[in-house]
Amino acid sequence: MKKYCTCFLLLMVFCLAGCGYHAASWNSGPYAGAGKTMNIPIFVNKTYKPNLEGVLANALIDEFAGKSGLTVQSSDGDLTLSGEVLSYGLTAIAYSAADTVEEYTSSMYISATLRRNSNQQILWKGSLSWSQSFPANSDIALQQNAEDAAILEICARLAQQLYATLGQDF
Repeated sequence: MKKYCTCFLLLMVFCLAGCGYHAASWNSGPYAGAGKTMNIPIFVNKTYKPNLEGVLANALIDEFAGKSGLTVQSSDGDLTLSGEVLSYGLTAIAYSAADTVEEYTSSMYISATLRRNSNQQILWKGSLSWSQSFPANSDIALQQNAEDAAILEICARLAQQLYATLGQDF
């Protein structure tokens, strides 16, 4: 009986291992042969909040250089990932009994375009958004630090979301 259980377990392991499931990645996705180098210029910032485009550019460069196997360079790549920061908002979402703000949500909405530089062909175009909550603080410096940390998190999540979106087979 033990021999049959062992054989059954081995058979299940082989069946599950051969199912073809794999995580989405740039090297196996729809743009795997599109190029070896990518240019990620700073996105256009159409909001009132300064430096969102710089924080987003750093997050995108970190994400694509670290995971994709592409060489990210400042210009003349095979591909260009460009876009715009379309909106940024800060909304109070929680109040105390004394009617003071306890928590905020920071939201960012971007559009992006992946283009092959040799013929200017658009390979992908879309928009993404992300929101992050953070606690309110009566100290202005601590409040600004919390908002800056939320912006860093939003940009990191948007970069991850964009990478995952581009790595998926449709």
